[in-house]
Amino acid sequence: MFRVLSVGFLLLLHVPAACAANAQGQMRGLAISPDGKLLAVDFRKDNTSFIYKVAVDTGRATRLTDTKAGQETSPAFSADGKRIAFTFWPAGGSHSQIILANVDGSVVKQWSPSGVTSFYPVLSPDNKTIVFARSGFSGSYSPVAQPHLHEWRFYASNLDGTNLRELTSETFYAATAPSVSSDGKSMAVMTIGIDTPQQIAIYSLDHPAGKPLFVIRPHVPKEADHKEPIVDYPNYMPDGKGILFMAASNGKLWRGFDYDVYRVDIATGALKQLTKGNGYATDLKVSADGRTAVFLKWHSDWQGTPVKSELYLLDVQSRKLTSIKVTGLN
Repeated sequence: MFRVLSVGFLLLLHVPAACAANAQGQMRGLAISPDGKLLAVDFRKDNTSFIYKVAVDTGRATRLTDTKAGQETSPAFSADGKRIAFTFWPAGGSHSQIILANVDGSVVKQWSPSGVTSFYPVLSPDNKTIVFARSGFSGSYSPVAQPHLHEWRFYASNLDGTNLRELTSETFYAATAPSVSSDGKSMAVMTIGIDTPQQIAIYSLDHPAGKPLFVIRPHVPKEADHKEPIVDYPNYMPDGKGILFMAASNGKLWRGFDYDVYRVDIATGALKQLTKGNGYATDLKVSADGRTAVFLKWHSDWQGTPVKSELYLLDVQSRKLTSIKVTGLN
């Protein structure tokens, strides 16, 4: 039961159409600029969600666009730090779109077609390719479960819209945003299949529509589920040899799982634990230089539902955690 709830929370935090209204607002999706000085957050309040830029040194937040309605989610910086790609679901619209905007908010343009449902845009290190996901079904496979987006597939395209190709040869029950390697040759993504457990899968960008090159199912200390580890938010490190990710372990009594940050060596499987006792935490992202990670810690209400998030920076080398007090969100 607890595992089902954990996956449900994951979907709640990632899928715009499934968002419940929240009068106080919540920070959810995150991105960090290549130089680590600027964050992008998706702030959701009531039935809207907008991208804000947050200065790391001051915590001051400012809007990226002047959109009045709909949901902007899943921000990602370009490798040169000049643009932000994100998902936009228009108010009353039946499909989400991928939008590209300059960091100063100028030249906001729709990238993806309007007749398909696209999510999770990520630009390649050379800024010539965009990797993204599409969902083919919104609903529930169970009469007791909430409806969510399913049938996920991943694609890549030249930034000018040409050479669209499918990267995965299967559809997924659930998935989260991909991370593209620094050489632009592969992506790491968390997937859950109908018949396959939660895992970190590595796919080739050079040879699309294939099976994963390999999968990683790291076993962390005191893991929540030894047979099917709960792992999420994979991020390639710049050397291409390691992946930063989050995994669930048994926390304090009555507190639920801890979602801590780990690094796994791709070749050997060796693990390093970088945080301890996070409680429920989400949306791990790592700067292009690999020095700084950012994620959200959540506070829950009396029913155990995550209702308030706080922004944390992690110095990957020293493992020092710093809370950022964000102002200007409204």
